[in-house]
Amino acid sequence: MILLFELILQATFFQFMSINGYYPDLVLITLVIIGVFYDKEASWKYGFIIGVLRDILYGRVFGVYALGYTVTIIAVSWIGKNIFKESFASPLLLFPVGTVTINSLVYIIHYLLRMAVPVEEYIANFGLMYWMLNLGVLAIMYSLFRTLRQKGILLKM
Repeated sequence: MILLFELILQATFFQFMSINGYYPDLVLITLVIIGVFYDKEASWKYGFIIGVLRDILYGRVFGVYALGYTVTIIAVSWIGKNIFKESFASPLLLFPVGTVTINSLVYIIHYLLRMAVPVEEYIANFGLMYWMLNLGVLAIMYSLFRTLRQKGILLKM
């Protein structure tokens, strides 16, 4: 439910409340946090489901984000399985992996379908403000998620 709320929030409210055209990618941030805390067998379902919902609600081609988010969360979970999960460094190191993975897959699929924008324009979307904004929100969300998990409010899978 949280991921669905974030997806709707990103596609509606954040479009009008952006900072220089940038807004936090809450869905990707949450998927990275899930990938850090849970193994790939438990977490890939979240990526697939939210990807299908994004494809249905906002996608141009069905399956692009379902595949992208699924592969991204599997990669983050696989890399994150040997990282100390209670450290702030874990999500901060894995968020760039997630960002590059999802955006590379989406660009490649759109390129193969002849729907891609020039690569220079696509890369320009990921400037310094994008990274500062997303890493700041990631730090806040990760500390909240970790606190809720330590208090037993969130389930340990």
